[in-house]
Amino acid sequence: MKTSINKLLMTILIAFGIGLPLSASADGSSVTSEINSPLTYLLPDSPTFEDTIPVLREKYNKKHPNIPLYEYRVIASTDISQPFIRAASKINDKIYSSAVLERGSEKIKSLQITLLPSQNEREDEQNRILTKQYITALISQFEPTFSPEQAKIQIERLLQAAEKRPVFSQKMGAIRYIIVNSSENIMTFAIEPIKLSLSDTAANEN
Repeated sequence: MKTSINKLLMTILIAFGIGLPLSASADGSSVTSEINSPLTYLLPDSPTFEDTIPVLREKYNKKHPNIPLYEYRVIASTDISQPFIRAASKINDKIYSSAVLERGSEKIKSLQITLLPSQNEREDEQNRILTKQYITALISQFEPTFSPEQAKIQIERLLQAAEKRPVFSQKMGAIRYIIVNSSENIMTFAIEPIKLSLSDTAANEN
């Protein structure tokens, strides 16, 4: 059973990785479009959030006890040359959270929520609602200035913009939100830190 779950989680992570370099664009002045952007966490000097997974889980679970993040398991890899490691956690049979961590410090480079399709329409709808709740909670966790209502509005806007796109990416300040919709009807949401250029910093201050 453990082996099958590990295979499933690795499949999700690989699919997410394959999907990201595809063309991503968006409409509206609040969105920064990124065309053929590489997987930033593959780079040795890619940015990280300040927290490790255990620290994040402690903060998150205190704030959101009704929708907790469960313990993450490191996914074994024989390639120790990679500047990152992967870990994953099961929320239920159709919802998983995965993370890309900096090798050594284990700080978070990318945090992801993945929703798998269900054959049961009612179950599928319930899982979509639960996935939105987790994503909203993560947005408010990484954007502490957002109220719960603002976080809900943000995720609805993101999902609407990504609805008919295989890949959607939006930058807001020092954070990038990514949504990948696979041909197998698997949806993955990711939140990642980005490096701000001098022009980005000046724009954010104005």
